[in-house]
Amino acid sequence: MSNNYDKPIFMDSASNGTDGGQSYPSYPNDDDRPRGGVLSKILIAILALVAGGLGYYTYSLNKNKEATEADLNSQKEQVLKDLNALKGSYDKVVDDNKNVNQDLLDARDKIGKYIDSLQNMKLNVSALARFKNQAFALAKERDFLIRKNDSLARANTAIRKDLDSVSVKLDDTSAKADSLARQANSLKKVVEAGSALQISKLTIEAVKGTKNKITERGRAAEKLRVCFTVGANRIAKSGSRYFYVKVVSPSGVTLGANDSTSEGENTVNYSTATHFIYDNKNVDVCDFISRTGKEFDKGTYKVTVYDDRLNEVGSANLLLK
Repeated sequence: MSNNYDKPIFMDSASNGTDGGQSYPSYPNDDDRPRGGVLSKILIAILALVAGGLGYYTYSLNKNKEATEADLNSQKEQVLKDLNALKGSYDKVVDDNKNVNQDLLDARDKIGKYIDSLQNMKLNVSALARFKNQAFALAKERDFLIRKNDSLARANTAIRKDLDSVSVKLDDTSAKADSLARQANSLKKVVEAGSALQISKLTIEAVKGTKNKITERGRAAEKLRVCFTVGANRIAKSGSRYFYVKVVSPSGVTLGANDSTSEGENTVNYSTATHFIYDNKNVDVCDFISRTGKEFDKGTYKVTVYDDRLNEVGSANLLLK
């Protein structure tokens, strides 16, 4: 290519064969024309390529974003599925067992909170990865807690069996104890009945004077004498004993001390408490009731004797004239 910049741009009229004093540019050939049109075409082509590249890049980014979001949604659904499966396994354990370890209930509640949080979260890779790791950790925790609950359930079952066995034994022991108690009570009653003292030869007489001469006349009598014999009893309690003698006048008044005593549900009024020493053999006992007025009234006097348990053991009558 020739260098047109070495040639003069303007030439005189004689040289180019034109009339007048005005001169015009001269282009000897095509290479001497301006190159601005070519550069514009090149620039337009470059811009078109750049625009096409940017469009393709943007398209690729959008496609990658959609694929990433779809993958994240898929992984999210899988994590939710795993978490719901974990919660379902806890629900089954809770439903199948009346007594559930509190750790299981707390773990189930924690999974429910994770499910709610995951459902409401804005998707991103790091958060989803954190939930996936947490789901894995919760699965391991679930396995441990279920094994622990099963172990506790087996232990509770064994304890209940032991308690049932002990309860049965206690019931048997209690039944035997009740039977023995009834037998002992029956035996006690037999012994008490067998050890009760009995009397014989109960008499009541009116007497007078220092020699206690018997009289049938109330005006002459100074006191009443009550005598009886306590029978022998080998199983009865020996030692100091008291019997209670009650003498009632024809008018219904209790003579003598007219005191009262109680034993259990029994209460009696008595005229005198007669003391004697008992050695499991026959013993004769006598006691006296003095008159309280000038004389004893005419009529029938009744004497009743009670043992130290206030059981009536004998009675007799005396008629005074």
